[in-house]
Amino acid sequence: MNEMTIEGNFQQNKEPKFWGRILLLFLFPIAGMALGVATTMLLKIDQTKYGDLVINLFFLAACLGLLPVFKFSSKELGLKIIKEQVSWHVTISLVIFVLYMLFYIFVIRISGLRPLSAEVAWGLLSFLIVALAEEYYFRGILYGFIEKRFSARTALIVTSIVFGLFHARQGLTGILSRTFTGWLWGSVRYSSGMIFLLIFPIHFAYNSIWLLFEGNWNNPPAWAIYALPTVEFLLGMVIITISNRRTKMIVKPDKSINE
Repeated sequence: MNEMTIEGNFQQNKEPKFWGRILLLFLFPIAGMALGVATTMLLKIDQTKYGDLVINLFFLAACLGLLPVFKFSSKELGLKIIKEQVSWHVTISLVIFVLYMLFYIFVIRISGLRPLSAEVAWGLLSFLIVALAEEYYFRGILYGFIEKRFSARTALIVTSIVFGLFHARQGLTGILSRTFTGWLWGSVRYSSGMIFLLIFPIHFAYNSIWLLFEGNWNNPPAWAIYALPTVEFLLGMVIITISNRRTKMIVKPDKSINE
């Protein structure tokens, strides 16, 4: 029965309709961002101050536009509260948040707050939209789509790679770095089924700390470029391993009861 089901799912995934949905899943958000870029150019919006905000608003709108087509459930998007996983979601999210704070404090050596201004306020709003849009798309829509048709492990790997490629303008180093970041953040979705704390504080803080604090942002130690992605990958592996063991511990009693 299981073999027939797997074979049936595989055949279904080969249908033109499936690959058409894959294409739509990728092209729709890209078109949204392109429209955002065109809007900033046509309206002559200051790219340095408001460009990212406008582009990511269009990106988020495009992602929301996918909902009527794919009809994702809240669980598929990682937006359903799973009571038995809440404490685990909070724990691993806090561990990741502390990791980044330690990195910023001891490696970047952040110090005093930057002067608050309208530019900083707009920057924070922009980063909040970025965090919301990217988590909603990568760890929400894309992850949910792939997990439903293949597996959670496949979804984790694919979304990590795509997240890295999404930051191609940062160069090869940026792609590799963001891939490992996507791996770590994806491990939270993989192990808890939720993305709430990935949006805030993790992703938001990851992007916005440099805007709020003075620090050695332009000349970090050379080893840090490789050390942080390595730690992200290893921590992601630990989270996944612990999650798999927790799942086995939950399943075993159920089997004994059924017997």
